[in-house]
Amino acid sequence: MADALSLSGLFGLCYLAFVALALTVERHWCDLIDSRRAPPRRTVFRLRLAALLCMAAALSVAVREGGTAFGILLWVLALSAGALAVAATVTWKTRNGKAGAARG
Repeated sequence: MADALSLSGLFGLCYLAFVALALTVERHWCDLIDSRRAPPRRTVFRLRLAALLCMAAALSVAVREGGTAFGILLWVLALSAGALAVAATVTWKTRNGKAGAARG
């Protein structure tokens, strides 16, 4: 059971890291948060720092869970899965939001 919690935590950290990185892109920020203005510089810096910390924490969890060699491989795979999940979420959310606005 602890393995399942560690792996879901690993994936969650990677997902949060890529959400933070996606929000540093002006287009995603405008689509998801505030369409009237770009993200402030301070917010972009904080989001990038949060993404870095989440990735470092995910690496720590992966190495603790699977050892050094397998942990790094596990971390890279979790990063790939997190990036794919964020790309799908952003695509779905922007399409869903625009469709709802067009109907409204």
